[in-house]
Amino acid sequence: MFLHKKNYTVQNWTTLCKPTFAGAIALSTTIALGTVGHAQDAKDNSSLFPLKTAEQTKAFEEAVKEYLIQNPEVIIDSLTRYQELQAQREEEQKQLAIISNAEELHNSATSPYLGNPDGDVVLVEFFDYRCPYCHRAASVVKQLVQDDPNLKVVMKEFPILSPESMIAARAALAAMKQGKYNEYHFALMDNASDLSQDRLFNLAEELDLDIDQFKDDMKSPETGQEILNTRTLAQRIGANGTPAFIVGTTSVPPNTTYEQFKALIENIRAEKAS
Repeated sequence: MFLHKKNYTVQNWTTLCKPTFAGAIALSTTIALGTVGHAQDAKDNSSLFPLKTAEQTKAFEEAVKEYLIQNPEVIIDSLTRYQELQAQREEEQKQLAIISNAEELHNSATSPYLGNPDGDVVLVEFFDYRCPYCHRAASVVKQLVQDDPNLKVVMKEFPILSPESMIAARAALAAMKQGKYNEYHFALMDNASDLSQDRLFNLAEELDLDIDQFKDDMKSPETGQEILNTRTLAQRIGANGTPAFIVGTTSVPPNTTYEQFKALIENIRAEKAS
């Protein structure tokens, strides 16, 4: 999928805790002091701050250490909250990046599109022809375009999974130069098990493309620049996997369903109308 999660265990807590261990200690201090009996009330607690001697410091550290050993869930809770805050900040930064790059996302003259070029809502997809999740999403995108005459779908060729992905992306962009991107793209998505050059050229012939021009456009600097521009744009907005979808200026999960896309699109239209 678009996101990959690791299974963390007790053994690698130390590594995980490095950025936040001080925060975990701070979070635990008041509880630890109350639990181990270093003070009976706030007035007594204040006598421990600051810690004036090495003995006091050592005793304090040992008390906190003992408390955390007996209550490891304090660290887990602290790290969970930290990760939640980090995810929230990253999502906010991603949202700002999408907004600041909206023009390039929605209106790049060199990126292929499906549907209505003047659509009132724009859906953007970053994809790779080797990505099985992109294959599943292709049928959803195709249905959205067929059912919604006012939708524009910008296709960002983002070949990151294999050398064959790069060749296929170049071929699709070459087909765009002859006005056959839609047909070429969905033909590849319907059967991406074979991305050999023979298959790519045969498909071009089936679509009555000028083969010499097709081959030249595959190799052209302009085609390579479009793919490079897409990679740079993906980095700026935090799209680090495929498929990556943006509806309007909102990033949406890669497994978004047809019904969910429709609801998002209608919400955007309702907001514009209000």
